[in-house]
Amino acid sequence: MLNLLTAERIKLRRSKKLWIVLGILSLLPIFQVANSLMAVHYGNELVQPVDTVINGATGILMMEKNGLTILLVIGAFISFLIGEEFQNGTIRNALSLGRSRTHYYLSKFVVAALLSFVGVIILTALGMISFSIAFGFGEVAGINDYFSYAIQAFFTLYVLILSNVSIFMMISFLTKNSGISLIWTFIYTIATGFGAPIFLQTEHFKQLTYWFSLSFLFYSDFAKTADIGKFPEMILVSLITIVLSSAIGILRFTRTDIK
Repeated sequence: MLNLLTAERIKLRRSKKLWIVLGILSLLPIFQVANSLMAVHYGNELVQPVDTVINGATGILMMEKNGLTILLVIGAFISFLIGEEFQNGTIRNALSLGRSRTHYYLSKFVVAALLSFVGVIILTALGMISFSIAFGFGEVAGINDYFSYAIQAFFTLYVLILSNVSIFMMISFLTKNSGISLIWTFIYTIATGFGAPIFLQTEHFKQLTYWFSLSFLFYSDFAKTADIGKFPEMILVSLITIVLSSAIGILRFTRTDIK
């Protein structure tokens, strides 16, 4: 598997897709702090539950603020990363050398997970720095131990992102085509992100809403005490999602006929 990861590292260094993803995630904080400055300049007041990030301290919530954008960008990257391997036939090179399909799948997942991690680190760090310069570091209302809170919030948000990365991986290996994978990735993200809350309208099925990790990402306020208390539940749902989606993806991939 180490050989597969080494090969992936070499390919990614030459890939424009990697730098496009990191470029987008790097520019987002700059754009958003400029937008917030304009809003304040015109007499508007930044409110944390609405604007999510209002100072350097709440910059730790940049992943929450940009959840949909992050997922769409990473989803597109994964669709092309996997789809092109099937479409160009380069997947046969690794498999013909006797590489395990499970290892091949996991190597792609590791690449996507590491890219997501590096991307959100950059996004969060630039967000905290930019908003600190513009509005001061400040604080998160109701939080006494900021360092502990920041670690928990960042880890929980990243695991929520990672659970959806695992879904995107599964979709890409099932479809084996960049374009089709891209379409289904967007459909999944929009449908589960904005469709899952429909279960809240029913008495018996409302708990199903929060078996979708996107519901936590889109509809929770990570600076609110009640939602902070749900961090363990968010992590549990995310880990279950990662295990199930990876198991389905690997199982189907091992049975796929590579032409």
